[in-house]
Amino acid sequence: MSQQIGKYFKASEFECPCCKKTAPSRRLVGILDAARAQLGPLRINSGYRCPKHNQEVGGKKQSLHLPIGGIVYAADVTYSGVGKRHGEHILKLYITIEGIARRYEGMNYGLGLYGTFVHFDTRGEVNKPMARWDNYPWPR
Repeated sequence: MSQQIGKYFKASEFECPCCKKTAPSRRLVGILDAARAQLGPLRINSGYRCPKHNQEVGGKKQSLHLPIGGIVYAADVTYSGVGKRHGEHILKLYITIEGIARRYEGMNYGLGLYGTFVHFDTRGEVNKPMARWDNYPWPR
């Protein structure tokens, strides 16, 4: 049975599908727990990635999904219910996570908006600057 690492999340939800390792930062889990409390069930699409898996999914060489000192600082998160993995629901997830992260005064974080999920990382824990990006498939 997987170890409970937050109020709502288990370690297995963050594990690499390749090597089964997992070690998300406590702050990452805490912020995602707070988002889950507000929005309902959430799903981690990608947490820990070993170098092999990161390459397989086209991840960046400096991805925060890769372990730094054995810990990962990033997760791609979406709703558990398939019906909410689009449009205004994903925007609400993005806004909610950002609102929670802003409460940590002075903490740099990374936040990326995609069509069916949100990337969130606690990059300030490894002295990286704040970052935001948008890969959402906006209508034209």
